[in-house]
Amino acid sequence: MMDRLSQIRQAEAASHRDAYASHELFAPGSWLAKPVKTVLDLLPLFGGYDALQALDLGCGVGRNCIPVARFFRGVPCRIQCVDILDQAIEKLNENARRYDVAQAIQGVVSSIDEYEIQADRFDLIMAISALEHTDSEAAFIRKLEQIRDGLRRGGIACLIVNANVRELDKATARELMPQFEVNLQTGELQNILGRVFTDWEPIKHTVAHQKYEIPREKGAALLETDVVTFVARK
Repeated sequence: MMDRLSQIRQAEAASHRDAYASHELFAPGSWLAKPVKTVLDLLPLFGGYDALQALDLGCGVGRNCIPVARFFRGVPCRIQCVDILDQAIEKLNENARRYDVAQAIQGVVSSIDEYEIQADRFDLIMAISALEHTDSEAAFIRKLEQIRDGLRRGGIACLIVNANVRELDKATARELMPQFEVNLQTGELQNILGRVFTDWEPIKHTVAHQKYEIPREKGAALLETDVVTFVARK
């Protein structure tokens, strides 16, 4: 019998492979159509930098890291881009060449759990709908602590995390097991962020309740989630 973690990983991998095969980056018609607005909004905060070291955890095919690289095309920029799917990193490299930022993008095939963030290394660390796919709550907290320690003084953490997630089968309204390894309650997540990033300068901290349809292996599901956005400077 496949355990819960393996079931979630398998279902998520199938969903993402299908999206990457069916939709081009930045083409209309899917969640790959445009980068996350929060990421774009914070880029001017780095306007005075003459170089940038960044990390994108759960990078996918480059939805957010490629716009960052393009913004910093005039200065030395290096972005470590981590994803568990080798297909994602292959497409990321293709997209980086297509958008003329291949020199800035370094793809790494790894789970977020296994990727060790070097201390005092980065100016920007992004994790967009990614940390909830760590192995456990303990692993989730460890990764937050690594993000905290991996940023240089003045560096920015840009985190978007789903909390209090429910999934329903669209056809039957039957409740399904959410395809998220870590599914914290919203208040609990906010308390953890507050403990890990104590005394950081807040830039953005919002909670948006969202409902939308999401493809799954056995048909469409309706997903209900609190999307917690946390951006802060060290």
